[in-house]
Amino acid sequence: MTTKTTTPLNQQLSAINQLIAANQFQQAVDEAMKLTQLAAARLPAFALLALAAAMDGQEDKARSALAHFKGPEETGRTEILLAVGSAWFRLGELAQAIDYLTTASRQDAMQPLVRARLGACLLATGNMKAARPHLEKAVELIPQSGGAWLNLARAQLAQDQAELALASLDRAHSLPDKESDIYNLTRAEVLMRLGRRGEAVGQLRQAISAGQDGAAQSLVNLLCSQGEHDEAWQVLREELEKSPDAVPLLELAAELAQVRGRFGEADHYLDRALKLEPENAALWRSRAMMASRRLSADQGRAAADQALALTREKSGLPFALALATHAHVLIEEEKHAQAETAYREALAIAPRCVPALSGLGHLLMQLGRVDEAVASFEQLREVAPLQGWSQLIQARQVPDDPQVLEQMAMAAHRASLDGPVQTHMLFTLAAAWEKKKDHEQAWAFATEANEATKDKLSYRPEVHRQRVEREMARFSKAFMDSRQGWGDRSELPVFVLGMPRSGTTLVEQILGSHSQVFGAGELSLVPELIQKLNAWETRIGSRREYPECIDDMARDESLRFAAKHLAELQAYAPQASRIVDKLPHNFEHIGLIKLMFPNAKILHIQREPRDVAISNYFTDYSAKFGGMGFAYDLSWIGEQLVDQDRLMAHWHHVFPGQILEVDYDALVEDVEGWARTIIDYLALPWEDGVLSFQQLERAVKTASVWQVRQPVYTTSKAKWKRYAPHLDALEAAMAEVPPAPAPSALSKVDAGAFLRGMSELQSGHPELAQQTFKSLLSARPAHAAAHHFLGAALYQMAQHEEARKEMKRSLELLGNQPQWLENLAKVEVALGNNDQAQKILDNLANRSQIDDTSTVLPKSQD
Repeated sequence: MTTKTTTPLNQQLSAINQLIAANQFQQAVDEAMKLTQLAAARLPAFALLALAAAMDGQEDKARSALAHFKGPEETGRTEILLAVGSAWFRLGELAQAIDYLTTASRQDAMQPLVRARLGACLLATGNMKAARPHLEKAVELIPQSGGAWLNLARAQLAQDQAELALASLDRAHSLPDKESDIYNLTRAEVLMRLGRRGEAVGQLRQAISAGQDGAAQSLVNLLCSQGEHDEAWQVLREELEKSPDAVPLLELAAELAQVRGRFGEADHYLDRALKLEPENAALWRSRAMMASRRLSADQGRAAADQALALTREKSGLPFALALATHAHVLIEEEKHAQAETAYREALAIAPRCVPALSGLGHLLMQLGRVDEAVASFEQLREVAPLQGWSQLIQARQVPDDPQVLEQMAMAAHRASLDGPVQTHMLFTLAAAWEKKKDHEQAWAFATEANEATKDKLSYRPEVHRQRVEREMARFSKAFMDSRQGWGDRSELPVFVLGMPRSGTTLVEQILGSHSQVFGAGELSLVPELIQKLNAWETRIGSRREYPECIDDMARDESLRFAAKHLAELQAYAPQASRIVDKLPHNFEHIGLIKLMFPNAKILHIQREPRDVAISNYFTDYSAKFGGMGFAYDLSWIGEQLVDQDRLMAHWHHVFPGQILEVDYDALVEDVEGWARTIIDYLALPWEDGVLSFQQLERAVKTASVWQVRQPVYTTSKAKWKRYAPHLDALEAAMAEVPPAPAPSALSKVDAGAFLRGMSELQSGHPELAQQTFKSLLSARPAHAAAHHFLGAALYQMAQHEEARKEMKRSLELLGNQPQWLENLAKVEVALGNNDQAQKILDNLANRSQIDDTSTVLPKSQD
């Protein structure tokens, strides 16, 4: 009886395997489901069911089948372990896959598929050293497997053996079972590594011409991996012109646009892709992640909601991923409790969901729940070892196993869309080696990370220095004395500022522990006001910008801007007596702050400058294409430190006795003494709870997220001495101190002259407006709007020839102003030049947008 039942059963299982090999996955699923009803076939049937479902993208069904396996040791035969491990691999659960395939390999070291798939899993985790023996054995046992040869080539390439990798690719070339896009890209990478760039690019261009799937993406990835993002973009644009509805190309365009710092462009391509595939939840997740952080909270929330709606019925990992994205958006909206709930719901559905484990860990760290955060990162390490270790290192846990750091170093040097190296991983390795007190290794990784980032930055030190000197010149003592009585005298705003990594977060944490103080974190309100001032000057064509344009601000405007700023602050904590903005670089804008809030309390944090420099140099600000650009070069950091000293000396001269200098190095030695000084400076009563600042329940999102949750420590003092041999460029930059710039002359034009002229014009007093605009133009002859509205005043006074002259001049200075052109047409009509007027209007026929700052001319008084 046994013989009669076993033989047909094995044949049935073999037939299912053949269906899977032939990519007939749904039929394989159906046949495996039938066999699960037979007790003798239950486990092997569930294993094949899981594999077929995973290969077919039926994730929920695959996971349901895999739930029948409690662990590799209890699973049984090699072929079952192979199927289960392969299913986990297909689902992206590498740790689970490796467990099952390793057990299978111990049972039968000569099983070729086991060795090939185990090697592929280890390759995917970045463990090249462990992967390679399995892949070498696989190609020995099944030399006709193109996939095995391809994976071996990738492992060899990762270990800098390009010649061997090319030989392995030659073996894979004519074999069918390989992914052509990965093969093309790997071969091109090998050729590039061997210095044969033209051959590499030519091969991929030839594949594109032949219509080979994935060839264009491979060329784009290759060029990006070499840091040639502009050329990659051109290739991608050419392909999109030929295939405008190719969703994979649109996704890649969105990704590349983000890498290049062009987030509006990225959203444009995601929008195009979503119009083609509106039910693609992954696209909605991508849009939510990007939009919430880079564009608008509303866009991010809408995209996250759509991803949830599309996956709610599917449940499983897709829904868990959507929940993790939803949580990310909630964090951006400062809804931390709701975000935590969403992350935990995601993990209840899919306990090994990487974005949920990582996101929850980050959130818990921000909230000060360090032990819980570390536990989440430890779970992440089990699923995604390198990512988990990367997060644990940031939480000050360093692996004892040297192979972990070796694998991380290999991963850091793996090319990607970002470029030849993974800079975030290099910074993490620098932190790890510093923790292990190998300062030479730490410095080498930090330097490599900074050098790899510098080329992508828009930061220019000479431009920054010029701006600093313009602020010093404009906000002179004479200028501020001329603005006595301006701004709002509220004491609500408190500004904690200083160089990044100088201790601003610690001081804010101390302040925020007082019952009457709310620490709002790093607010962008001051930089946003500067952007608005610049935007206004651009729109009126004054040819001025901040800080010079500040003398155009009238007293009433200073009150209006201050009131808006106060309203935005009070929204954070309506009952607070003091609200702290701790944006470090506000030290550059103390003049503007005091213009709006003459009674504002300002705390400047100073620290040993070389320690500030080292801390910035070792910090990953993720500043590609912008951001904290100065921090990626020691000379630039040195110049910033010099300019900070120059600025603070200037501000103390202009505002004597009004800024509290806080010495970080002294503070960490005497926390209570300095805390009392700080609270007294804010004119608040002392509270003992101020000294329990580590327990303050609020999110901390800065690079200091870990430090502020620990007891105050002094180990970072004089840290720079460990790296003294490498600091020549820093010392040289700090030794060069330019002289202070001469104060700018006070403007001869009354503050707010332009707005006063506009008010006079709109209230029917063109003669007064004419005088005001002429006075303004005598000092600023290139002020486009002053010319135009002088013309408007002259038009009202029936001086049409003069009006036309002024309006034409305004359009020469600032063209493309539809309403200004309409006004000029009215003047031409008044002069009897109807043909000319019609010509102007015809040119405007297709324009629908009118600048809302322009004024339509009232009727002439003739």
